Order: sequence, then C-alpha cells, then structure tokens
Amino acid sequence: VSPREARESRAYGMVPCQEAAWKSILSQVEDTGADGLELNFGCPHGMSERGMGAAVGQVPDYVEMVTAWCKEYSRLPVIVKLTPNVTNIRQPAQAAKKGGADAVSLINTINSVMSVDLDSLSINPTIDAMGTHGGYCGPAVKPIALHMVSDLGRDPECEDLPISAIGGISNWRDAAEFLLLGAGNVQVCTAAMTHGFKIVDDMIDGLSRFMQEKGFASVSDLVGQAIPSLTDWQHLNLNYTVKAQIDQDLCIKCG
Repeated sequence: VSPREARESRAYGMVPCQEAAWKSILSQVEDTGADGLELNFGCPHGMSERGMGAAVGQVPDYVEMVTAWCKEYSRLPVIVKLTPNVTNIRQPAQAAKKGGADAVSLINTINSVMSVDLDSLSINPTIDAMGTHGGYCGPAVKPIALHMVSDLGRDPECEDLPISAIGGISNWRDAAEFLLLGAGNVQVCTAAMTHGFKIVDDMIDGLSRFMQEKGFASVSDLVGQAIPSLTDWQHLNLNYTVKAQIDQDLCIKCG
C-alpha cells in the first residue's frame, strides 16, 4: 500500500474469549469501516487477570479457537498479536495459523516489576501505596523481540505466515533488523510516544536510503535475508579462532 493508504488503514484490537461476544462485536467493528482485526492475545496486565489478553495467548488451543471464530464471523483480515510470556513462541503462532490467521504480530509487552523503593521498602511505582506487575516495553525488549521474530522466521510451519514485528523499534536500523529476520512490516509505539509521530517519517527516509545503497528494490526484498546466518548453538564451529594482529606502524608501545 502507499504511505497515504497505510496512514488511513485501521485495524481494531479485540480481547474477550467468549464466542457470543466475538460474534456480536465483529459485525459492529465492520460497520465502523475497519480494515482489519488485531487480536490482542498478548497484554500481561489488566486483561489477563480477567481471562483475556495473555491469558488467551498462553494457551495455543484458545488462540486457535478464537482466531477461528473471527474468521468465521468476519470478512476482515485477522492478525493475532502474540505474547512473549511463553516458553515457545512457535506454538501459539502455529495455533493462530491453524485457526486461519492472516498474519501474526509480536511481541507484546513482557511481564515485569519495575523496581523497589529502598526508602519506603515498597514496589515502585505505586497507586495509593500499592504496586503491581505490568508490561515492559521500549528499547530494552528489542533483543527478545528479534529472537522471537527470527524463531518464527525459521519455523517451517510458519513459512507462509506474514509477521508484523513489534518491540523496541526506535529508528530505521531497528526496523531493518526485524525485516531481515523475517518480518514483513513493523509497528512502533513507545518511540512515537516519546519522540512524536515524526519519527516514523525519519524511519521511512533512513530505510529508503539503506535500500538504495544495498540495491533493494522493495521492502519485501529485505524480508528474511539474515535468516540463513542464524543457526542453533550446537551447530556453531567451536574450533573457529580469531587472532588479533598488531599494526606495528600504528603501535605506540602502550603495553
């Protein structure tokens, strides 16, 4: 799609886990003119305590079931947003595909406790002297997001499942890394909240220059290019050595 079309596209995120609720609300969402549905199976706080969000995303059978409902009762494309609060990201992704998902997005936020106030000896931050767990996001989660996106990019069972990458994307370089590990597009939240929406234009400009320098005609040409260089630990060459070489002309005899 063109940048204009992309800006005007709307995808609505839904969370309940009852068939009747989905059937009722999906037609209402379609009436709003929505372009798609993003099923929020990732939020680790507020929703999960009520049987929604990550509480659904952590159970592959639930992921498949709700995804299938949405495909049955709606004509809109369905994206399933995955939670990182699992031991194997492939399982819920495969379940989403079995349910008929048109794509998956990942990662949502990571369950966390931010800190402890050493003066008051209480969780920080607090509301009326009480704190709780919450979703951790921003640049610090990027390596975790890269790992999970690449895990799906390498999974034969998810080979034809489009990926929308989320997690710590702050500049065009971050976006390029996710594309190279198998994502077809990226989503930005924390960086846009921190720096404003103009950051997206900066990302587009930077990525466009990178593509021109590397000879890529389209974003799709980047997708998955780094996957062949990723392997399991046991397949690494542990006998490979790297030796430092000293340039005597530049050496200042410091050691």
